[in-house]
Amino acid sequence: MRRSKALLAVMMALVLVAGVAPLALAKKGGSGVSVKARVGGQIVLEIASGQEISFEVDPLTNPEDTAETELLVRTNAPRYSIVAEFSDFLIGDYDLIKNEKFFVRSKAPGSGQALEDWTVPKGQLTILKNEDGLTAGETTVVEYKLTVDFTVPPGEGKLQVVFTAVPAF
Repeated sequence: MRRSKALLAVMMALVLVAGVAPLALAKKGGSGVSVKARVGGQIVLEIASGQEISFEVDPLTNPEDTAETELLVRTNAPRYSIVAEFSDFLIGDYDLIKNEKFFVRSKAPGSGQALEDWTVPKGQLTILKNEDGLTAGETTVVEYKLTVDFTVPPGEGKLQVVFTAVPAF
């Protein structure tokens, strides 16, 4: 019995030394870990709806038509903007943009600056400026309006709009 008490005391001493020794090493400048992380910047722009727009207008019974596109942005940039590039919008030689028959405006999802009034889109146009980023998905609405009168010839015209999201990191 005496031997087992002695053996028990030695084992407890070993456990105590084994438990305290690593703490003593760590306090005296033992091994440490340095951790660094680099997070890449990303921005994704998707057309959620309104990828194809069709206007049916005539100067007498339906001189105006509207439509919209919803743009979805996901980004870890603190802020971002959306820029649109508009092609020519011609019916024959008649330019619907130059003759101020086609307009756009936008709605900001947060505190960004949108196009609040109908604007004639000549070339490149900032649709949304300095919008809050760090978002898993927010929607910007771009509205289009086509108005015609008897100065617009009959026919079909096509327009291409290319949207680009520009992050501010």
